[in-house]
Amino acid sequence: MSLFAASFDTLKKRTTQLLDNLDKQKDDKSAPETQDSGIDIPYPQVAAAMGCREDSILVSYEVQNDPKDRETALYVMPLGGAISVTVAMVRASFPLPGNYHLRFKAPTADGSFGGCVWIDLASDQDLVPVFNGGVAVKALRLPDGSPGSPSRAPSQASRSRPATSAQGASPHGVGDLMELDLSKGSHKDAQAQAKAPGPQPPVQLDRAKLVAERQAREKREYEEKIKRHEEQKKRDAQSKKEKLELNDVLSKELNDWAKTPDGQSYKEIRTLLSTMHSVTWEGASWQPLNLSELVADSNIKKYYRKAILMAHPDRHQSASSEQQVRADRIFNALNESFKSFTSS
Repeated sequence: MSLFAASFDTLKKRTTQLLDNLDKQKDDKSAPETQDSGIDIPYPQVAAAMGCREDSILVSYEVQNDPKDRETALYVMPLGGAISVTVAMVRASFPLPGNYHLRFKAPTADGSFGGCVWIDLASDQDLVPVFNGGVAVKALRLPDGSPGSPSRAPSQASRSRPATSAQGASPHGVGDLMELDLSKGSHKDAQAQAKAPGPQPPVQLDRAKLVAERQAREKREYEEKIKRHEEQKKRDAQSKKEKLELNDVLSKELNDWAKTPDGQSYKEIRTLLSTMHSVTWEGASWQPLNLSELVADSNIKKYYRKAILMAHPDRHQSASSEQQVRADRIFNALNESFKSFTSS
């Protein structure tokens, strides 16, 4: 413990010296120092001077109600791979023992209030604002046994502290309305806070209305499904009717190609393959074959497999009715003829 205390005192002394040197470089026209010193710490430069790792962030703090730690001090907080800083992370890494209420410095979007405000966060899971590349903290030491959550902070602490001073906005953008004499200033801020709307009551949901809306939606979906089903049935019936009519029209042409003159059996597989181009549909990928290409049994099997693959009915489900009829009749004829070929 003594070694840790000595290291901590040395770090604090070096940080104080660094801040003093930075403060001496301020312009002579800077506003006089108030109770809040108002030093804008260049966190990236200080972090580089202290040799901080990339996976860490520099935190400055002061304890408002402790004379020993009233001056601004710094420490390095490891991020442990996190991409955001929460109140719980700052509270867990805070170097001083005890229970504290923490207030954080945040930049203002439009540069009002001297460029920053001091804010209280509602819970330890809230994200801490980053100011100038670091985290600035004002800590209020709480009595032992008091909860340290910001939601339990003393009632006189404002939820948002504009960064200003009794003489106006500090050139450093640091200050605290808690330390002002409001009798000498304008009451516009107080009036604005008084007119600010309070927390809105939770929206009351109408359960009966929600149930009715859900039932109406389910009814619409059911009716749409029934409608689609009926339309599909009509299309299937129309397609079946067309196929029956086309089968009668194409029957003679396909029978003449597939069957022997007596109509009792199918022609030899060689004959069917060599003449199949005459009965295929428009746009078919089948190329005419000569009988000389079908002499060897291995070639017959090869071209039979190609023909079966092209004419398979499953490949023509979305095609025209005529194409489906032709593919189905060609497929069946080739299968029956090939059976006779393999059995002989």
